[in-house]
Amino acid sequence: MKRLFILFVCILLSTIPLTAQVVSQEIIPLSSVLYDDMDLLYLITGNGTPSNARPWTKSEAHLILNRIDRQQLEGKALQLYSTIEDKLETRRLVQTADGFSFDFGLIYNFEGYYHTNGDDFNQDTDWIYGFEERKPMIKFDFTFNLDPFFYTFTDLQYARNRFTDRDVLMTVDASNTPNGIGSIIGTSDGATIGSHSYIYSQPWVTNVLYPTYDIDFQTPKRALVSFGGSQWNLNISRDKVKWGNGHSGNFIIDDHVDYQEFARFTGFSDAFKYDLLYVFFETNAHTGEGSSADEAIRMLMAHRLEFRILDKITFAVSENLMYRNSILNLRHLNPGNIYHNLNNTSMFNAIAHVELDYSPFTRFNLYGQYVLDQAVAPNESDAQADATGYLFGVEYALPLDFGILTSSFEFAQASPALYRRNGVDFLMFRRYHGNGTSFVSHIDYIGYQHGPDIQVLQWDANLRILPQTEIYLRALLSRQGEVDYFMSNSDVNAIRTAAPSGDDITERGVLTIGAKTELPKVVDWITTSAHFQLDVIGQRVHTLSSDSYSGEMRDVQLTFGASLSL
Repeated sequence: MKRLFILFVCILLSTIPLTAQVVSQEIIPLSSVLYDDMDLLYLITGNGTPSNARPWTKSEAHLILNRIDRQQLEGKALQLYSTIEDKLETRRLVQTADGFSFDFGLIYNFEGYYHTNGDDFNQDTDWIYGFEERKPMIKFDFTFNLDPFFYTFTDLQYARNRFTDRDVLMTVDASNTPNGIGSIIGTSDGATIGSHSYIYSQPWVTNVLYPTYDIDFQTPKRALVSFGGSQWNLNISRDKVKWGNGHSGNFIIDDHVDYQEFARFTGFSDAFKYDLLYVFFETNAHTGEGSSADEAIRMLMAHRLEFRILDKITFAVSENLMYRNSILNLRHLNPGNIYHNLNNTSMFNAIAHVELDYSPFTRFNLYGQYVLDQAVAPNESDAQADATGYLFGVEYALPLDFGILTSSFEFAQASPALYRRNGVDFLMFRRYHGNGTSFVSHIDYIGYQHGPDIQVLQWDANLRILPQTEIYLRALLSRQGEVDYFMSNSDVNAIRTAAPSGDDITERGVLTIGAKTELPKVVDWITTSAHFQLDVIGQRVHTLSSDSYSGEMRDVQLTFGASLSL
């Protein structure tokens, strides 16, 4: 018996880690520079890439950072490692011995926006630094924490709305089949959308609200409850989420929207990560005042497996499903199921994708994504057009005496029918309520922000001057075909040509230069920063049949601002 007891004790001790592991369920927002720093650290040390399924908890971020041996670092790599460590350190206003902590923050932002062509560039989507990027005038946030298993966060902001009562609005009718967005609206009385924005067409405007009834009622923009352990997390969130390393966008779920609403489970280790994601969407675009209940359930059911192979290769595969029905059938929620085999096109639309990151040399990374929405199998009808998309790119980093210079080059192409299957598609809308406007809907893609039927070429250069300064340059060229939100899904699926489709191709070029920096502190508990961005846009229509050009438009857009946070 004594020997058995000693053996049991030895086995128990062998399961206890030799070093303390940081466990925190705090979820790091995608706006944090920590993600760029971690990507950069991995790139310049030749350690492949960290997880591209984001956001991370602090527990996962510590695991990712601990893959890199600090003792082997020097120069800029060591400085970058220390910068990340500092960002991961938890500081709270109130902290008790039993693990409870509380904190709140206050941020005041001032931003100004100027552009030269409000006649042609007159909606928020015409701006490169648009609604999703613009900062609120005032934002409060509140954090409650019970280490090591529980974390909750919410913010409240005073910001300008996407739509105002001075906008030109139009109504689209869900019962009118030529409207492609009819498949997501879900109401017979139609939806109101914007066709000309008063605010975004002005030559000069700021984020200071006047009149105050322009306030955005969609707040909080970030609210979540998170709990878990050292290698897993479950959260219910209103937050941004993305899968992928794309610089111009990502195909399954992307962070170009102001937020998504979702439930998410992640389990992670040094070599493997599992991600289960349920994203919930509005289904009733009712425009009038008063109550209007959703009459259907619409959600993206997604599961992703990520493998880290030999520290040089990160491979991920996902199978995902858009589900729409008047009831929620719980038997369809099984995350171990093969979604493609739920073969009911009136309720489901399956989409799959793969990602690959490969770092053959230090400071050099190759990456790519491929998405498959529809392909004709043997003996299958070709009523649905092939719907695919791909992107590939290369990243390079060069440490310098005064900073770290990075550059990337990326190409992406999405076929005309991507996201636009008959029945259930991958569009989304969000209603914004305002004083004098009732509900106005904004339509967007869930995945790739530039949508289908497009070719995109993007080059980025970035100079990071540690710890808190960044200068960036970006050039984007795109060729867009005839498919838009208003083309019906049946018409889209009748197209059998490659992207870009149609005779009139919209060609667009954007050159962006910007900078952001944290200013020296005058008071320890006050942080100030400043930023600016200049975007030069040129656009025209190329008619292939006559090899002629028309509809030339240009705009110069300038954004600048400063922030003060407590």
